[in-house]
Amino acid sequence: MNVRDAHPVETPDYRLIRRIGASTAASVYAATELSSGRPLAIKIFHRVDAERLAGLERQLQGNAQLAHPNIVRVHGTGRTRDGRLFYAMPVLLGFERMRPDLLGRPLRIAMLLRDLLAGLDDAHHCGVVHGDIKPSNVLFDEQGRALLADFGIARCMTETDGELASPHSDLHDIGMLAYTLLAGASAARQHGAIAPPGPSGLPTLRLPPGTAAWQPWFDKALAGSPDQQFESAQAMADALGTIAGRRHRGSGGAVTTATVRPERIPRWRLRTALPIAAIVVLLGWTGWDYLSEPTVADSMPAVASSETSIVPPAASIEAPALPMAVAQPAAALPGEASSAPPLADRVQALISTADTLRAKGHLFSPPFHNAASKYLAALMLDPGNRFATAGIGATLTALRDRLEKTWRDGRDTTEAARMLQQGDELAKHSDAPSRRVWRKYRGRLAQQVGDALARAARVHDTRKIAMLEPLAKTLRVGSPGEFDLAAAGRAANTQMPGTPETGEHMRDPRGPPLVYVPATGRLPAFAVGQVEVTRADYAAFARATQRSAARCLAAHNPFSRLRHLTWRSPGFTQGGDHPAVCVSWDDAAAYAAWLSKTTGETYRLPSDEQWLRAARGVPKGDPCKLGNVDDVSRGDRLDDDRWSCSDGAEFTAPVGHYARSGVGAFDLYGNVSEWVAGGSVGSRAFRGLSWRDGSHETPLGSRGTADSDVGYTSVGFRVVRVIDPVHPAPVAASSH
Repeated sequence: MNVRDAHPVETPDYRLIRRIGASTAASVYAATELSSGRPLAIKIFHRVDAERLAGLERQLQGNAQLAHPNIVRVHGTGRTRDGRLFYAMPVLLGFERMRPDLLGRPLRIAMLLRDLLAGLDDAHHCGVVHGDIKPSNVLFDEQGRALLADFGIARCMTETDGELASPHSDLHDIGMLAYTLLAGASAARQHGAIAPPGPSGLPTLRLPPGTAAWQPWFDKALAGSPDQQFESAQAMADALGTIAGRRHRGSGGAVTTATVRPERIPRWRLRTALPIAAIVVLLGWTGWDYLSEPTVADSMPAVASSETSIVPPAASIEAPALPMAVAQPAAALPGEASSAPPLADRVQALISTADTLRAKGHLFSPPFHNAASKYLAALMLDPGNRFATAGIGATLTALRDRLEKTWRDGRDTTEAARMLQQGDELAKHSDAPSRRVWRKYRGRLAQQVGDALARAARVHDTRKIAMLEPLAKTLRVGSPGEFDLAAAGRAANTQMPGTPETGEHMRDPRGPPLVYVPATGRLPAFAVGQVEVTRADYAAFARATQRSAARCLAAHNPFSRLRHLTWRSPGFTQGGDHPAVCVSWDDAAAYAAWLSKTTGETYRLPSDEQWLRAARGVPKGDPCKLGNVDDVSRGDRLDDDRWSCSDGAEFTAPVGHYARSGVGAFDLYGNVSEWVAGGSVGSRAFRGLSWRDGSHETPLGSRGTADSDVGYTSVGFRVVRVIDPVHPAPVAASSH
């Protein structure tokens, strides 16, 4: 339900973009700081009496002095034009987005609690008590780090102080938060099983099976007597380390978990969600067709009383369902703080900065500091400014030259399509001559792309068609050259005489055994390793190249850093026919490059799309017959996420011993997760289940990320062989 506000909101030094959440106490807006263009969230409190307002303002000013990585930073406080109090904070993710990745996962929960307790310990040493720790006051940054928001706010907003909050009440709240996560949503609603009274005379919450190691920690966290409670947040955090070491130690001394991800919380979720949030906040160049003035009512009768009924009220920004709404500028900004520069100076500063960025080639990146966003921000403050409009025209010219070069280079047109979309949006804000030039160039490019697609279809060049498709779709090729993209795809997918069959075994001289994966739609064919790269394969590469072993970790096991694990010694016994583990993404990419040089053909790590195509078609049935997964063979009695069957392997298993995928590749269900191509140095992806993944994991949907120079005891890799007009398919294995 949409709730429309009655009166405009004006905040000095910040421009509000759209409301993203509300509660009975406050509303939260996406905003930008006018002086820097930095994206922020602004929390505006509803009207309160003068005494409570003064206390709230003092609390916020005190919170602004807290500086800790696990405490949400108060960037500034102020009053709206109608006298309401507000404060600015970073753009962060709300607790509900992370809850599914925490429920019932003890090590992740322990990481979350350590983060919160670290922030609490610092605040308590500064004499600040939170007083209202609950999920809506727990936020997350891009690295998955948990932060506490709104220290002391709830106490300031209540009619009476009631029972005075203390450090021990904060620790009690942490214990209750942990219980809801470990026990699960249903148990939390029922407040758990009630055990006989404890030493304090009060009944204690009992944890569900599989988390018994936590019970002493909970008894102390929730004890009624101060002398039985934890002395401090630091002591409470230290006790968590003892639990983790006892709860997850499996056979052979290796620390194990029910699920494996080298991140504290899967980074792919965060890297997807946070950029979306930032785009909503950015005074950028997309979605400017949707302009509205953010407003808020003095009273909000249409808003439900539950604080989480709309959006968690802290600085939580979820992906919007509607286009971004940007605040329409007024002709003047009356009543701004006296320290703020005049409007004309701000506009001129934005244009000067944009000119400099354009000269340096920063047309659309980096985010929040590029020529396009600065010119458009200037136009928002001063609609029709001729210098900003001229700058946009010059940016379009520079973009057109860059796009033409990218197109002529003949590489994958995904980047060219993205540049074209940028130009289309920017052209909406240029002057008429610049728009005409852009449309003329666009038409000429559409004709060229259509002709190229027609030529590729005539010779069944599926690789070329796949390369051209992103740009062709963006240009809506069809009318300029009277070219039918769908027909070209059908023609390209017509099987030519001599084309290998799906799953046909192939092999290059001195190369690994491969299976053929045919073209599908407009995606080209390739050959994929029939099995994962084995320990023996990797040893040959290491000897030939003298490559040193990468640092290796066991996921979610901080103690593994002390064990000096490597691919030669991963902490468990392996044979030469087991998949190589403790191999970093950098190692895997180097192996593919070495294999290419050795065979004279082109080998790479599979892309996400190639891995999924190779993995589809695994039969249904007993998971322990389909692959090597987390099951009873691991012997961990406290593991509550394992399958009840046995696959016969406690750790890795020899390759090729379980079910095949639809194209005939082994071990795409279980054994080890596998590195895939793409990503960045700090965020390399891997896919699939491993010997440590249990019943809650989905085979094709399982994906995580990690640093490129670190290996893991449960991550290996396989290679793909490029097949295209320049690289013909390998010979069939039977004739080799």
